Amino acid sequence: MKIALINERKENVVKDTLMVYYSFEGNTGFVASELLKHMDMDVERIKVQQEPPKKGLAKFLHGGKSALRHEDPGLIPLQANVNDYYDIVIAFPVWAGTWPPAVEAFLRSYPFTRKNVFLIACSASGNASKALDKLTERLEGNMVLGTLSLKNPLKNKEEVAEQIRDFAARRH
Repeated sequence: MKIALINERKENVVKDTLMVYYSFEGNTGFVASELLKHMDMDVERIKVQQEPPKKGLAKFLHGGKSALRHEDPGLIPLQANVNDYYDIVIAFPVWAGTWPPAVEAFLRSYPFTRKNVFLIACSASGNASKALDKLTERLEGNMVLGTLSLKNPLKNKEEVAEQIRDFAARRH
């Protein structure tokens, strides 16, 4: 059964679910591919022009600073029109206790309201409640219907795959 935020669907909304995700080290990409096994949805990877360094101390210093300041990394346009969908799934890695600049750039570039939203966060600690709570607040005007915090998906593939199956089953 589809959960609807509003009783009547907008006439211009034509599709059910869009998942947008940002993956820096592959964890969130793994999550997206696993979720796609259990849900019929369109998927868009958020891509940016300026990625932080991939290794060393600079990775954490630059990535954390840019996340906390919500710096603009130069979003590469999506193919999908976000407003064509009823439900939006946003998946992201946690950087410095928040979502990465790529996700903020997506939210600024593709503002949406009156959507059913599901959030998935990947973190090294497995506790992304702070980032999920802050992003829920950031999405005011939408209905966040579910969240999922995953610990190191690439290191815990079986456990994460099971959590994703459960998440997908609860969503329907």
